[in-house]
Amino acid sequence: MIRKYKLGNFTAEIKSTAFFEDEEPYSLFLYDGETCDYSVSIDFSADLPDEIENPYFDSQDMSCVYENDVLHCYFKARDFEHEHGFYACRNVCGKNINIVIDEKYREMLRASVVFSLIGIEALVADNNACVLHSSFIGKDGCAVLFTGPCEIGKSTQANLWKEYADAVVVNGDKTMIFEKDGVFYASGMPFSGSSKDCLNRVLPLKAVISLQQANSNDAHKLDSTEAFYKLYKNCYPVPYSRDFTGNLLDFLQGLSQSVPVYEYACLADESAVRYLERELCPILESR
Repeated sequence: MIRKYKLGNFTAEIKSTAFFEDEEPYSLFLYDGETCDYSVSIDFSADLPDEIENPYFDSQDMSCVYENDVLHCYFKARDFEHEHGFYACRNVCGKNINIVIDEKYREMLRASVVFSLIGIEALVADNNACVLHSSFIGKDGCAVLFTGPCEIGKSTQANLWKEYADAVVVNGDKTMIFEKDGVFYASGMPFSGSSKDCLNRVLPLKAVISLQQANSNDAHKLDSTEAFYKLYKNCYPVPYSRDFTGNLLDFLQGLSQSVPVYEYACLADESAVRYLERELCPILESR
């Protein structure tokens, strides 16, 4: 079977020797163009190794090695029956990605598994883009992102804007940001955490709001250095990629100098929306 998807500024064609269900929200990102940036093949094998020697990167979830400029990422089996060894391997050579899955897991194949094995964050980093831990709202044809650590209130603020300012919640957890022709865009992704808010929208990015909880509302614009730091600490890392950190730093430097980033200490009620609306009004009205 063949499926094509588009996320933000890149596309991928997936060819699998087994059928997998195209459940939502992944089906929202299907693409019908003729050519794709990445070619992904999925095969099955009963001969995945039990261990690898001298991994370049090793964590509780995967081990990675480079061999002749090919990156091999082995995904560790951690269920009760298979505590050791690997259940899948991703082999990356340029724009070609081959995924080999243990035959025992054939019946478990679905779009969510495919996307987790492809390594979307690494492809994002390869395309002059980043993934920001944030809630993404669309307002008047523009994107505003709420970012910050877990439980800070990103989804709360997004839903307040939906209730009181006629905004649309595009994604409650992750946003892809990319640049095209000098303009930065926010793109929905098929991953939304516990929020379940997930749409396929691409909108010009007008502001990023770094949240704090407080007893009153107060926002101030950060300078580019402070903005860079806030953005960097809320980006999803790709620790197994040799090029990720350098690519991310270069991208965030341009982003922090081009898109306003605000620090916003606020309440969790309608007043927080009204206050920030006044602050952002000149930005949202500029096209």
